[in-house]
Amino acid sequence: MNPEEAARSLATIRQTQARAMRAPSWLPTWFITGIGLLITAILTVAEPGRLPVPAIVAGVLSLGAAMVALSVVFAKTRPITVRDRGARRAYWAVYVPWLACGILLSYAVSFPLSWAHVPYAAAYGGLAMTLYFAVGSRPVSRAIARRMARRFEESL
Repeated sequence: MNPEEAARSLATIRQTQARAMRAPSWLPTWFITGIGLLITAILTVAEPGRLPVPAIVAGVLSLGAAMVALSVVFAKTRPITVRDRGARRAYWAVYVPWLACGILLSYAVSFPLSWAHVPYAAAYGGLAMTLYFAVGSRPVSRAIARRMARRFEESL
């Protein structure tokens, strides 16, 4: 194999690797929506004055266990795991701000409802956050994948 053929082969391999990095769903909709629903359920169960304390404790512990189980399923079923600086940068640049906006949205919905003495105001905030997560998880996954693929291509 001459140097030009080797260079073409290597370029093809790099392009294939970059496409592979764009392919997986880094943040599956089922996972982030499930987390949002479990958070909403915890907020519903923990509504002050609605349930006896033992029921609140049992509910929160059960829902927390469900959240751990959902996280384990996610960890076991994701197609690939990338551990490098590009992944950490994409996480901090894309995922963390998106997640923070979801939490702020939850507060923006729940506080005014709470001030208006609406029952389960925090749960309504949790529902708003869950909807935000469900709608936004695919675009966020794509943005993370594009950033990582671009960084990968630049490093080669």
